Amino acid sequence: SSGINAEYGGVSSAMIEELDELDTIPDDELEETYMERIIGLREMFPPSVRTGGAFVASATKSSSLWVYNFIRSAIWITTTSAIILALPVAIEVTQIQAADEMKKVRQEKLFAK
Repeated sequence: SSGINAEYGGVSSAMIEELDELDTIPDDELEETYMERIIGLREMFPPSVRTGGAFVASATKSSSLWVYNFIRSAIWITTTSAIILALPVAIEVTQIQAADEMKKVRQEKLFAK
């Protein structure tokens, strides 16, 4: 009995027998949630692999958030700068075109008579 406990990390023989009984049930009759499956997979990997995976997931998440915030800020700065710099130029060009159009209309009226 002590050999079984040492071999299975302190799991009792009753638990092992219960697991063996579950193995005889067809898979399509077993209903387990996704969380139970994830927990079952967690037990499959050693703690060092789980710790490494958690670190990689955390680093990926924080890196993704940093890139997202950086791009968001860059787009905001670029857009507002373009509006601030281009809007006065666009207004000025529109005013010049309107003045030219008014000159053309005035000249047509003068020479039409």
